[in-house]
Parts: sequence; C-alpha cells; structure tokens
Amino acid sequence: MQRSIAAPLVAVLLGLPASSARAQATTDCFADRIAALRIGAVSAPPATNTWQPGIVLGPPGNATPATGSLSVMSLGHGGQITLEFTDNEIVDGPGPDFIVFENPFFCTTVPLTAADPYSVFAEPGLVEASDDGVDFRMFPYDATALSQVTTLCTDKSLLQQLIGLMGITPSFTGNYTIPDDPLVFDTGAPGGVSGHGGDAFDLATVGLARARFVRITDPNLSIGIPGASEGLDLDSVVALHARPRLGAAEIDSDGDGLSDDAERYFYLTDPARPDSDGDGVPDGEEAASCRNPASAAGDPFFVPVLELEVADANPTVWRWNFLGSGVTYDVIRGGVGGLHATGGLVDLGLVTCIENDSTDLTTRGLADAAVPPPGAALFYLARQNPPGSGLGYGYSSAHDTRVPAAGDCQ
Repeated sequence: MQRSIAAPLVAVLLGLPASSARAQATTDCFADRIAALRIGAVSAPPATNTWQPGIVLGPPGNATPATGSLSVMSLGHGGQITLEFTDNEIVDGPGPDFIVFENPFFCTTVPLTAADPYSVFAEPGLVEASDDGVDFRMFPYDATALSQVTTLCTDKSLLQQLIGLMGITPSFTGNYTIPDDPLVFDTGAPGGVSGHGGDAFDLATVGLARARFVRITDPNLSIGIPGASEGLDLDSVVALHARPRLGAAEIDSDGDGLSDDAERYFYLTDPARPDSDGDGVPDGEEAASCRNPASAAGDPFFVPVLELEVADANPTVWRWNFLGSGVTYDVIRGGVGGLHATGGLVDLGLVTCIENDSTDLTTRGLADAAVPPPGAALFYLARQNPPGSGLGYGYSSAHDTRVPAAGDCQ
C-alpha cells in the first residue's frame, strides 16, 4: 500500500536541458531517467510521446487480462529507449531480477486451466542490460520464432517460444513485484498469470552482477494497430533485486543504504537499525525493490514522488507524471521568490492549486502552462490523499510539517 506522504519540493527553472529529472531523497524499484530515446516509424505522429516519455518511469498501469493498460509509451516500428536507474541499481539475486511491462492481453477467452487454448495481443521487444551504459548485453531469444509473429494475436504455442523477449505476457492489476513464469499456469491468478504479469529477466543470463541501464528495442515487425499506437508500448521496468545508491554527502548511520533523514521523515524507519522490520532484509534493499522497510508485508510499496519532464530547452508547457495509479493527488504551485523562513518554518507565500483530488489513472500526467520570468523559478508541492493524515505538504528545512494550502487543495 502506498503511504500518505508528500513528495519533495521541486523547483522549475527556465533554460533546463531536455530531460526527465527527479528528487533523490527516496529510492524505489522504478527506472529514474530516460537516457536515450529514438521514436520509430508510425503511420501518424505519436503526439503523446513528445510530452510523455516519463510515463514509463512509474509502476505498471492498471489493466485486466482482456484489456491492456493505457499508461504506456509507443516506441514506433524500430524505436528504442534506454532507461537508467539513478537512485538504485539492479543486482543479481535468486531468480529473476527485473520485470518489463508492456500491455499485452488475451485476444480470446481468458484461460481457466493450463490445457485451455488461447492467443495474446503480443508486441515483442528486445531487452538489453548494462552496468555502465556502454556495454549492453542482449537477453537471448529465438529469432526464428520472433519472425513468425505476423498477426495481432499470437497463439499459445508460439508465445512459449518467445521467452527472452518482452511484451508477450498479459498484464493485469496485481502485485507487480511478483515475477510470472510463463511456463507455469498459476491457478490462483487471472489467466494463470502470476503477480501483475509482465516478462521477467535474470541478470545471470547475460553474465551481469548488476545493471543500471535497461534498453528496449522494437524489432520492427509488420504488426500493430494502424496509427500512433504502432510498435511496442512500454509501460514500466520494475527492479526485483536492487540496492540504493546514496549521494556522497548523505549520512547513513546504520549503513543500510538509506540516508538518516530519508528514514526519519519518509520511510518512518529507524536510522540506527539496518533492518527496521526485522525480516532479514536491509531497509535500503527493501525500499529499492518496492518493499516497505517498516513492515514485513509483501505488498508493493514506494514513497510517491513526481517526474518533471521538460520537452525542450525553452519550454512553454511543463508536464508531470505521477508515480502511482489508483490514488489521488493535490498539487500546488508557487514562486521561489515568495519562500521565506519564519521560526524554523518555511512560509510558501502565495500558492495556486494546480490539481485537486487528481486521479490521472490513464496518463498520470499533469501539464502546467505557467512559465516563470527570466531568472526566476517556480516550485511545486504534491501530496497523496487522503488529507488529514497530518503530513500536509511535506516538511520544512527544520523538519516541521508544512500547512496545507487553502482552497481546493486543502
């Protein structure tokens, strides 16, 4: 369960290079940055791709076994994207180490037993991993089987020959930190697919002990719905085995990989105990793998933060992508020049409610056309509902709770 906690304050300045940036106070199991992006050929311009590449930096979107998630980014035929993990790194552990989510779904009746026939709307993609962003190692796959994917719906027998590719296993709303074994029918899950679905990968397969980059390439197959959705639709990459990467100036008294302040004010764990919940896994490894370091529960957990995307060097629109589907957010905006400290508290000055009880279940995106004058900056604060949790909009520099804004974002 996601905890009701506010995201860090983020300042927005003119003249930023085109990139996706995030605050580093916390860590989770998701990729943090789009290191490279090449959009392939499509029949119509993929308008949302221009503004929403960061939609792939959060958890997989909600879906059913017979309907795919729309929280995706289309790569186009032959397109390629490289994702970087900056606040954590994937490490080789027992079994699969990360899952890649696309939005495949059953074309036919969802199977009830392992013997039932079925077909899947599959859009296979090639997966590579790298520790340094230079030496990429591709996960092996059957090229002959891939060449036989020529229709929108791929039969069960062919799907089982496509292991080693992403975009072949149906996804649905579930626990996205549980890997699925495509050769084992899970009788307790929809369609026999474990967890949330997706396609799992083991770093040992390509001889890596750790990885900070995952590269996805569309193989340019002659399938796809005509239009902007052509090519594979990337949803998310989730690390199953990971450890945090601390900044040089951050204090980590217990050596668990989380800073003392992050433990006190975000995870609510003990900065003097490396394993606060006593489950045998260090707090940092749990947080970096989307587990709650304060609880032995196995449900996915992360501290929600915002992704800020700046599409060009002189943007006219800022777009935020929320990390979290199925929850609501409030977002306020203010001017950095209006901030001032009073008795240990930070007065936010005049603020504007940008989003009130926003769900953003489909795109998780918020566009704000406000632009600061040259030399000035805007700040944004977000919180996850429900209000009344006592957390307000985060903490001041003195770690005092900020008071909520008046009006709709109360």
